[in-house]
Amino acid sequence: MSINKKLIYKTLLTISGVIILAAGGLMAYLAIPSGFQSRQAEGPKVLTELLNMAEKSQPFNPDPYISSTYRPGDPLYEPLLYIQRHRQGKAEELLKPLVEQGNPDAMYWLAQITYDDSYYSSGPAAKLFQKSAELGNPYAALRLDINDRECQMFMGGYCDKKWGELGRKLLQERAEQGDKKAAYYLLQYDENSSEEVHKKLEKLVTENAKNHYYQPLMRLMKSYKDRMYLTFFNRRETISSEENKYISELAFLPVNNNFPPAMTNIVFFNRNFYKKPYLLKVIKQSIMINTEPFLCIRYYTEVDNIDRNHIIDSAACAIASDQLENRDDNLRRFNYILKENNLNPLTKLEFNNSHNKAQEIINNMTPVIYIDEMNPKP
Repeated sequence: MSINKKLIYKTLLTISGVIILAAGGLMAYLAIPSGFQSRQAEGPKVLTELLNMAEKSQPFNPDPYISSTYRPGDPLYEPLLYIQRHRQGKAEELLKPLVEQGNPDAMYWLAQITYDDSYYSSGPAAKLFQKSAELGNPYAALRLDINDRECQMFMGGYCDKKWGELGRKLLQERAEQGDKKAAYYLLQYDENSSEEVHKKLEKLVTENAKNHYYQPLMRLMKSYKDRMYLTFFNRRETISSEENKYISELAFLPVNNNFPPAMTNIVFFNRNFYKKPYLLKVIKQSIMINTEPFLCIRYYTEVDNIDRNHIIDSAACAIASDQLENRDDNLRRFNYILKENNLNPLTKLEFNNSHNKAQEIINNMTPVIYIDEMNPKP
């Protein structure tokens, strides 16, 4: 059997050419930005209206619930507060009667904490998401979308394309009625990667911030900080000091309007940007609106720990949080950080003072609900 060397060489050259073209295409894809990416690469300086709003904001909005998803008196305020405090059992007790009354939002939340509790409870949770979706909750429908990763992990047998389509349809209806939150989340399903889509994103983030809904702004700031939307090669570059300055300035807006995640995720980890008097105000405000105790404990013990009264305040924050969450994790964390930073443990008198201050904290709290259907985990 004769071998056609010319045919073999021709085939190898063709395969090599295809590989080179494919590699070139991949390199182009990784290196050449889309319009969306080019606009993202301009950084947060393009958010001129938001930066202006942030500059004019003052600490702190006199309405402690200005950015809260629900307010005291709303049927869902207390159960969601228990969810934030990791007390699922109490949340379930309060949600079940609302579910029986046909409240679709209560169905969403009961489903959320049920499926998250156990893999074997995924069936009842999925059925609650379905019922909530059928009653008009778009966020419940989207939880059962075939493309939802958590649905595939925990409720695989219930995921279906029809639920994703229903969710987007319901978002569209709400957006047409002026719901800016719905319009923002609807945009997340836009596959167009043009510059105009990014400008639309900026506009919706701004409009939601005007309504004191700050999750979109937090997401956008995180995308700038992590450079997640940039091309593969540009993504590896460290954020510039100018961009970091803009992000820190933007954070004034949600922080000054009592939005807990901004206090923890932006201010603490970028604290060199802010002046000490402002930081101390933020710490005190964070305690009043019941931010995660991480901020209070870590700042007083790691950053501003010369004043012994701050150590007592930190312990009070930990004790108050443990009482509200019905556990002792935060006080143990506080004691560990003391040891880690070579600080003397509390004396018996200091410990008693911390307990008294903890009770004052609890009595004066005005807790904010910062979780919502698209950001359900505290």
